[in-house]
Amino acid sequence: MTTPKVRRFSGFLALSLMALLPSAAHAGTFPYWGFSFGTSERAAASLGVTFGDRMPGDVSEGFALGTGPILEATVGMGGAKFGVGKSFLVLTDKKSLRLLADWKAVGTRTWDRPRGASAHATYLGLEGGLSLSFIRFNLGVAKRLEEKSRGADVLFTWGVGAQVRIGGSKAR
Repeated sequence: MTTPKVRRFSGFLALSLMALLPSAAHAGTFPYWGFSFGTSERAAASLGVTFGDRMPGDVSEGFALGTGPILEATVGMGGAKFGVGKSFLVLTDKKSLRLLADWKAVGTRTWDRPRGASAHATYLGLEGGLSLSFIRFNLGVAKRLEEKSRGADVLFTWGVGAQVRIGGSKAR
């Protein structure tokens, strides 16, 4: 059962990301959604965007590299997570996304029954991710901010799932 605090936090995350996803994304913007299973969110859905502000103009030898900031929010059965960081993109000659690697500073808030973490706790940490086509993997570590007598003080996070780009190719 979700509390009003959980619903408000989830709504805030969703509205924050929706504000970042304009209807006409500029060149190099890659919005995506996904689902995953891991710690601490358990089964979860995510919404994010990576901005390829340094996207190359020309593609040589069949692929191009780009980099830019990334924002991602995840809400699941065990908690919610918000991350901000740096992304690295590999594009094919048709400017479609083939590989996305990223690292993010993440804040996690757990609900009643998180996987491998303390209930009703806040964690801050770092996380790295890799998406190959639509398969997504992530690993990270986070430290609990509150003093609690039970549960994990340091949380090692992992996740596996799918990530799908929203919309067509926008890169120039």
